[in-house]
Amino acid sequence: MPHPRKHKAVAWDIETSGLDWRSQRIGLCQLLVKEHGLSIVKIKKNKKATNLAAILQDASIQKVFHHAMFDLRFLCYHWGVVAANIACTKIASKLLDPEETKGHTLAALVQRHLGVTLDKGSRNSDWLTWGLSPDQLRYAGNDVRYLPDLLEILLQELGARGRRDLALRCFAHIPTQVQLEIQGFKDIYGY
Repeated sequence: MPHPRKHKAVAWDIETSGLDWRSQRIGLCQLLVKEHGLSIVKIKKNKKATNLAAILQDASIQKVFHHAMFDLRFLCYHWGVVAANIACTKIASKLLDPEETKGHTLAALVQRHLGVTLDKGSRNSDWLTWGLSPDQLRYAGNDVRYLPDLLEILLQELGARGRRDLALRCFAHIPTQVQLEIQGFKDIYGY
């Protein structure tokens, strides 16, 4: 994989063994540097991927996720890092259309904004296996392939509605919110 630090942005997604970031594992990291292509990295059990962790913490590189909160809970908890410079297409979509209740999935957004139908059939695969199938690899790659273009479209639409700056402030808060959750704080903003 070309070193992302030479570039301004990397699209990132993970596949896990389950939904609980405290007890489940990261099986795979998919990264896309738009100018160079896709890399899929298998994550060994109980191992910190030090190069990936360094990228995650590097404020000079924007990391683009869909549902960043999910991925970052896993990454930051298991690797003991604080992420920096995060963007999230799901948050952007929710700010763009807050009344929509089911249409903020990656598949729905990619279909709506890019006209591409994603096959989500491999979603519940065994991502811890070392022998990933071509379908799993295709699925994993597609989870990052469209993120840069999708983010650009969503930010343009948010700009047209006067919400782009709000989205950027929400993105900036994501690492703090992740740390609050990892450290066990409940809703500190509530009364």
